[in-house]
Amino acid sequence: MDSNSKIKCSLGVFAYNEAENIIPLLEALVNQKLEKVEIEEIIVVSSGSTDGTDELVTQFAETHPQVRLIRQAKREGKSSAINLFIKEAKSDILVVISGDVIPAPTTIEKLVSTFEDPTIGATGGRPIPVNEDKSFMGYAVHLLWRLHHRMALISPKLGEMIAFRKVMDSIPSDSAVDEASIEAIVQSQGY
Repeated sequence: MDSNSKIKCSLGVFAYNEAENIIPLLEALVNQKLEKVEIEEIIVVSSGSTDGTDELVTQFAETHPQVRLIRQAKREGKSSAINLFIKEAKSDILVVISGDVIPAPTTIEKLVSTFEDPTIGATGGRPIPVNEDKSFMGYAVHLLWRLHHRMALISPKLGEMIAFRKVMDSIPSDSAVDEASIEAIVQSQGY
């Protein structure tokens, strides 16, 4: 598949004080294994971060021109940050990523390549904890996400990383559950 026929996407990373995770996350994104998909841009929306997140993103962007930072002076909620991303994104396929996750090397390919099917309006990833499941807390976290996944197989829920067609200019700014708002808007457009 040549680059002209690849599915282009914009990635939106949403961060608040993610200095410890932001560089590993950005490295995981720029090093994705892609065949059918092209990442046009990675937009980091940092909402009122005070821990050096913004400076780390700016420094990373100096050697990765597809990465850019949008600063929100104060925290205005994730819906506000998502609306900035929707407004700024170039691509017709948008990927929303929480600033505290690390995607596997083929995550973006798997998430976005499904849009080859024109009837698909949105997809979601399955979070897999990186901590060991040997301790009580580790076991509890793994159990929680396994149960979450089983429930999502019955009644789909998009989750920590979602991709969707850009069929809206914004989501409701008072949305408490952004992925549910995105899902409802995408479904209302016939997907």
